[in-house]
Amino acid sequence: MKKLDTEVQIGNRTFVKYIPASEIELIIERLATEINESYRDYKIDVVLISILDGSFVFMADLVRKLDFLHHIQFVKLKSYEGTESTGTVTELLDIEMDITGKHVIIIEDIIDTGLTIEAFLDILKKKEPLSVKVCTLLSKPEVHNDIININYIGKEVPPEFIVGYGLDLNGLGRNLPDIYKLKI
Repeated sequence: MKKLDTEVQIGNRTFVKYIPASEIELIIERLATEINESYRDYKIDVVLISILDGSFVFMADLVRKLDFLHHIQFVKLKSYEGTESTGTVTELLDIEMDITGKHVIIIEDIIDTGLTIEAFLDILKKKEPLSVKVCTLLSKPEVHNDIININYIGKEVPPEFIVGYGLDLNGLGRNLPDIYKLKI
């Protein structure tokens, strides 16, 4: 990965800076405020579930800004190969705790087709949580056409391939503090 100030090279693809780290920080502040307002007075356990691998950076920054007690769990789902969705979702790692009767917030880095989150919501419903809400850093509404209810949206973006801040191309680019889009 070759890194410049406004562009990064990952493999044979060039990406240009799209969302700077300073804007990402403001988005997280706003989302944390919204979530804090929603959950401040909850007496029942709240469980935040991060969908790996992409959301780990976002989750780490977000949870440090939440001012209510919560559990953290991780799941690993796979629906992408390279820059394309495979059309199927594979569950590679399940949550370890019982979420029956608990409030759940799913933390996702990006909702693209909506297939991954839709499949995971179906899995969660069988575990009988009291409520489930979805928080995503980025949403591509032109792609998922609002097939699912997203409760907390950081930023809506067009249907372009992006990397950085946890998002990757074949596992590379997650470490970038800014978000970059594929240069056309």
